Amino acid sequence: MSFLGKIFSKNTLKFVAALSIPAGLTYFWYYSNEQARIEMESYQKEQKENPSQDRVAIDNYELKEVDDNNTLRWHLVAKTGTMVTATKDVNLTEVVIEYYKDNKIKMRLTAPTGVANEATRKVSLDSNKVARVIAEGEPGKGRMESSKLELTKKNQFTASGGVNIDMPGVAKVTGNQAVGEFSKGGIHNVRVIGNTHSIVNI
Repeated sequence: MSFLGKIFSKNTLKFVAALSIPAGLTYFWYYSNEQARIEMESYQKEQKENPSQDRVAIDNYELKEVDDNNTLRWHLVAKTGTMVTATKDVNLTEVVIEYYKDNKIKMRLTAPTGVANEATRKVSLDSNKVARVIAEGEPGKGRMESSKLELTKKNQFTASGGVNIDMPGVAKVTGNQAVGEFSKGGIHNVRVIGNTHSIVNI
């Protein structure tokens, strides 16, 4: 048999084919891993360059709540709002909330920071080292300061972190926590809890 005949003989071709299978699998494994590595590095680079893709930042953020008759109940405005798209929570800065009755502002809340949920309309306001959370009614109808204020449905609230309530002509009350509601242009049905002190105006 000639030299070329030996090279291209049936047995030789079978041997070469058998060797090529593991070699091909090895190459495929290496290629797949290399592609996965490249794609992971690309993803990590993109995440590093755009870390807030799961968040949406909005200047002059606004949120409203209306009652069953589509009448405005309250209107929230913040300097900035950053929404976490997965939860619909919005992180707020320089927050102002105005409560309405008969299309007139009856209550005003201010806070340095806060969180509002666009789905549930629940709002949580927080203080910082410079300013506290403040709730003010119409002139002469009360003022409250606290470190934290949580707002729920039907104008109800829970204030915590040291609460000071001033109801002109009635009393000045301090405590650890307070629950009540904002209605009729003031603070009503208030219950102060923990380390309570009061000065009653007679």
